Amino acid sequence: MKFDDLLVTLGEFGPSQKRLYLLLSLPAIQTSAIGMGIFVFLFAVPQHRCAIPGLNNDTFNIQNQAHAALINVTIPHAKGSNGDLEYSSCLVFQASTSASSGYMHNNTETCHKWIYDRTVYQSTAAQSMDLVCDRKLYVSHAKMAAFVGQLVGVLISGPLSDMFGRRKVILVAMFIGILHSICLPWVTNFYLFLTIVLVITASFNTQYLTTFVFSMEIVGPSKRMLVGVAKNLFWSAGNAIVALAVYLIRDWKIRQLVVSIPGVMFVYLYFLPESPRWQYSRGRVEEANKMVMKMAKANKVKLLEDFTYANNDRDQQFWELLKSPIMVKRILIILYAWFAIGMGFYGLSMNVTNLSGNVYLNFFLFVLLEACAYVICLLLMGRIGRKTMLCASMLTAGATCILTFVPILAMDKPNKWIINSLACLGNTCVSAGFASVYVFTAELLPTTSRNFGMAMSSVFCRIGSLSSPYINDLTMHISGRYSQILTMLVFGGVTALSGLLALLLPETKSTTLPETIKEAEELGTAAHDDGTTRGQDTILLDSKDDC
Repeated sequence: MKFDDLLVTLGEFGPSQKRLYLLLSLPAIQTSAIGMGIFVFLFAVPQHRCAIPGLNNDTFNIQNQAHAALINVTIPHAKGSNGDLEYSSCLVFQASTSASSGYMHNNTETCHKWIYDRTVYQSTAAQSMDLVCDRKLYVSHAKMAAFVGQLVGVLISGPLSDMFGRRKVILVAMFIGILHSICLPWVTNFYLFLTIVLVITASFNTQYLTTFVFSMEIVGPSKRMLVGVAKNLFWSAGNAIVALAVYLIRDWKIRQLVVSIPGVMFVYLYFLPESPRWQYSRGRVEEANKMVMKMAKANKVKLLEDFTYANNDRDQQFWELLKSPIMVKRILIILYAWFAIGMGFYGLSMNVTNLSGNVYLNFFLFVLLEACAYVICLLLMGRIGRKTMLCASMLTAGATCILTFVPILAMDKPNKWIINSLACLGNTCVSAGFASVYVFTAELLPTTSRNFGMAMSSVFCRIGSLSSPYINDLTMHISGRYSQILTMLVFGGVTALSGLLALLLPETKSTTLPETIKEAEELGTAAHDDGTTRGQDTILLDSKDDC
């Protein structure tokens, strides 16, 4: 029998699978904690200005009138949009060579030392390395390195886990990720720092992907959507830990160690078994049989028939899809949806540092609403359908982001909570789209091309996320009242377009899973039996791990 039929006999989500699923999902909490800490807070740039030359006890906040006077004669300044003085972050008045005057106010020069506001952040990596002024683009490069690491993880996790097994890849990736994460606070060279960040994100993404695939391989067909979407809640738990850690620990080096060192407890992964599905696929039948018997015993099920794994799917290459105009159109639409979701999800999450108000409260609200989005998906996706869920979530996300322009036009001093609330709602809707697009993509593609199609989708998602740091950092290059919402307008336009394009896709709710390209083409037509339960071999991937 096929392995999915065997899982139905064993119990699709029995006690043994539940225990193993929990142990495989717990590392996702730390993966999220370290990953989102890097993406959102590690490279945050506090408010800053040029340091007063020769003054050792200079601070960002004005100490007294004498300190204020000294700042005014050494640092160029002008009135900002709120009426307060804004001091230059990159220039100082050039010191005069004449003994009669201290500074020449007609001439400026680039400063080489900065004073940072420590009210919000005690320290960040960007502050420690002075990634400001002519080096401010380095912040975008650093964030991009983290996304490149995730892309590397997407590309290598599948081949490595297929070659060496799920368990070995999980162990090695977890060890490398934890080791480099603990070492990160002691690195001072920027390029070495980037390399280590790339290794960390690649390792954790590889580990996350492999544990998710392992989880899906031991769960029966009818439970995979539930388990796949529920896995996002472990990610949200990690985000909640980040929100608490960054609020309580404002120094990035101490915080990095606090969230990294607990990773040593995942040494228990060494004692986990190998995936029996992978063992069957590699011809290790005896080892797989022993694992299946242990699962049957734990589930209190007695196997009475031969349960040797068999795979009778005809080998069909992904490029054969390109011969079908219908499938090409659908693939292009779904790839753009992944691109938009990758850009929107990570972009809006990182944009939390650009919003008005308390950055820690804003991030906590993002985390809370993201978790709500996953619960909503669990409740609604099976009722309203995948297409409706994806379309509604992306259109709503786009609309809320674009609507941030209204308060700016309507009010001289727009209420910051209106903009923040719209940003939170946009992030919630993109999160819902993230959860639904995985299911939708898997059900649109034929069985013989599904895994490769999901991998391609993940690459486009990663391309979208790679562009998000540069879009977010537009606020560093554009000043004025519109700078805060410019990134929101970009994210809104991109996500809204993906929602409109999703209308051109067929609904896959309550349909059989297509086995061939011909069956995939017939989705949404009378030729396809849309009254049959979904097929029995869906292997879903998670929204954070594969993307």
